[in-house]
Amino acid sequence: MKLEEWFRIYIEIARDFGYSIDEDRRAARILKEIGKDKLLDKNVLREKLEKKEVAVVGGAVKKPIECQRIITAGKSLIKWINITSRIPDVHVTDLEEGAEILKKVEERGCVLVVHAHGDNIELIKEIVPELNFFVATTQAEPFDRVYNFGGFTDGDRAAIIAKEFGAKRILLHGFDFKAEGVKGKKLMWAKRILELEGII
Repeated sequence: MKLEEWFRIYIEIARDFGYSIDEDRRAARILKEIGKDKLLDKNVLREKLEKKEVAVVGGAVKKPIECQRIITAGKSLIKWINITSRIPDVHVTDLEEGAEILKKVEERGCVLVVHAHGDNIELIKEIVPELNFFVATTQAEPFDRVYNFGGFTDGDRAAIIAKEFGAKRILLHGFDFKAEGVKGKKLMWAKRILELEGII
């Protein structure tokens, strides 16, 4: 997703939810400051995903899927490791799963993509010191190894990452866009973004 296109969507989302863009920027700076030498170059994602068939696993996952590469998104990681022994190749997170499980998959070769936004600053402060290496992302302006590939929820951001880094084919596995309240509104935006990107 081109940054200009993302920022048009992002401004709409910020208005829709009442998010503070300044707080998103602050979260990204904190992620950078705490992460320091832990921040990986984005090309580690290309090495994992380029020319591969990639399954992006969402929060409604109920069974494993066979695919060359697996990307889990957010809390789908918890369900995924409960139904299969396969560690995902990439995991996209805003840290809600907690340090223990993130450290476990990282130590077994999973590339973590850690996202900063205004609502997870305390989790960044708590969990990032526990991690070894990760790719850092923001939904505001990218800078100095803090990247912006586009995407709002962990799920649509994971699918966009697969596209950005040259996946041959992208399969959405365990995605359900139906929910109530705020979650439902977030999923509506996720679906819209995936449609704009031609992923669904």
